Amino acid sequence: MIEAIATTLNVGLQAIYGVTHSYSLAIVTLTLAIKVVLHPLTRKQLNSMKAMQALAPQMEVLRRKYKEDPRQLNAEVMNLYKANKVNPFSGCLPMLAQLPVLWALFALLRRPNLFGGETFLGVALEAHPTFAVIGEFPLIAMIPLLSGASTYMQQRLSITDPQQARMFVFMPFLIAWFSTQFPVGMSLYWISSTFIYIAEYLIVVGLPKKIGVAPPRKPRAQTAKAAKKGSGD
Repeated sequence: MIEAIATTLNVGLQAIYGVTHSYSLAIVTLTLAIKVVLHPLTRKQLNSMKAMQALAPQMEVLRRKYKEDPRQLNAEVMNLYKANKVNPFSGCLPMLAQLPVLWALFALLRRPNLFGGETFLGVALEAHPTFAVIGEFPLIAMIPLLSGASTYMQQRLSITDPQQARMFVFMPFLIAWFSTQFPVGMSLYWISSTFIYIAEYLIVVGLPKKIGVAPPRKPRAQTAKAAKKGSGD
């Protein structure tokens, strides 16, 4: 199935190349077209993420309250989801539905001799921008830099939980290194796809909000005493 989808995507890539006469532009344009087609699924996934982020402050309160009782914490979290009509798994299916297309595009862009020797910033689209290549063609360093920077920007938007952010702190550096091990054409897809996703995220979800934690409740006796004192004044 993946190979069949990849062949279909290649037809689209070649058709776009026939208009632009540039495989670099054709990769970006094809990526944009795929993103547009898959946007309804992405929007559903992002709406689910937005709903989960809205519950993040309440989730943090529950974690602090039941940190010694994991079973009760799970029960309270599920009650919170149910009360707010949020399905934590509703964003998974749209993501899974997109994977065959993305895998097919990945497989397509790794095919040998796909780009007929066309270059980008002096380096063939089929070539890997290793450190040796970057030393000879310094401008191609933009590929790992943009790959890492776009991944960092995506994480800053979509990961609002500080604990999760710390877990993925090395991801931009890892992606930047991966981009030196894959063809330049593949990295062009990754960069354009990531920036398009960032635009989709801003349209659907908006700018991220920091997770706040509700202040601890005062004891009732203390609250009543403060109210009595206020009324006396």
